[in-house]
Amino acid sequence: MDTKKKENLYETILAKLQEKFVRCEEIARVIALAIESQKNVLLWGPGGHGKSEMITEALEYLFNEDDIFVQSFGEGMDEATLWGGLDFAALENEKVLKYFPDQSFLAKPYAVFEEMFDAPASVLLALKDTLTARKLRKGSQKFSMKTKVIIAITNKDPEEVSELGPAAAALVERFPLQLNVKWDSYKSADYLQLFEKVAPFLTGADLNGTTAVLAELMAKASENSDPISPRSAVYALSVVKSAASLRSSNVVEKEDLIDLKFIDGLDGLAENIKAELEEAFKRAEAEKKLVGAEELMQRLIEEWGQNNNSPIKLLQVAKKMSEIQDLVSNLTVPDGLTDRRKSLRESVAEKITEIQSAALNATRV
Repeated sequence: MDTKKKENLYETILAKLQEKFVRCEEIARVIALAIESQKNVLLWGPGGHGKSEMITEALEYLFNEDDIFVQSFGEGMDEATLWGGLDFAALENEKVLKYFPDQSFLAKPYAVFEEMFDAPASVLLALKDTLTARKLRKGSQKFSMKTKVIIAITNKDPEEVSELGPAAAALVERFPLQLNVKWDSYKSADYLQLFEKVAPFLTGADLNGTTAVLAELMAKASENSDPISPRSAVYALSVVKSAASLRSSNVVEKEDLIDLKFIDGLDGLAENIKAELEEAFKRAEAEKKLVGAEELMQRLIEEWGQNNNSPIKLLQVAKKMSEIQDLVSNLTVPDGLTDRRKSLRESVAEKITEIQSAALNATRV
């Protein structure tokens, strides 16, 4: 790490992470503390919050690639994998178990353990012993640990892990710095901040101002169940852009939001979106008919003015007005348009009365 980065370590990490991520202040802080104090750190919390991505971004910016070792744990993890692989030649010729620790995390100054607590208990126990002694001790084989900092990542609560037994608790204690990456809130403003950050990195159709709508939907979906993770929210953003592209459109429209049903956690919400869209289409059709009736009424009023001395023509205008009145009366509209329909119906009825009176006066003359 160069001197400038080291002197402003926290600010350097934070500035780098803020180029792509939101809510990264505490992660930048704990990484800086881990590097400065050479203490291991445990990042935990629900998936989809960018733990791995932020750690990778920070470490690769600060250090050479050769200084970083990334190890994925899981049910298939074994000690041989942990220690760099089994030396089959030694097993065959010397009948002893030996490993290649120079090819493991032990030979690197910085290590990242992905989903560490998903490994079998035997592996975690062996890891705990090595971290305690700071060296690999397997029979006659010994290898001093060169690792300065280990950053472990897990979805599991460390308190729950500690309850699995003394060995698990002891391993958790080897990670004195700990941070829960879960957001403190999942409101529309939080998702909107995320969308504004990542949108410039996404290709496809223009979002056409739908980011605020999407943010509201993410917040709504998070109210009564597990919060929609930032990763899933970004997937949602990408899906609606792709849906627009499938329509050969350069802009996202509300109908593209129906495809959110394919995002985990949004399937139920998508059904509501579909219902809202259907209602919106009904409203648009009803409003179109109301606008048509209003325009026709205006034309008839003009016709009335042009023929105010002809009783027959005036009665013909009144009859056309009656047809508009019937059309408006029988028009089904959603709640938001009922007042507008009522106002139009009353206006037409008033004009019919006026035109009929004008026809009668013209007859008397």
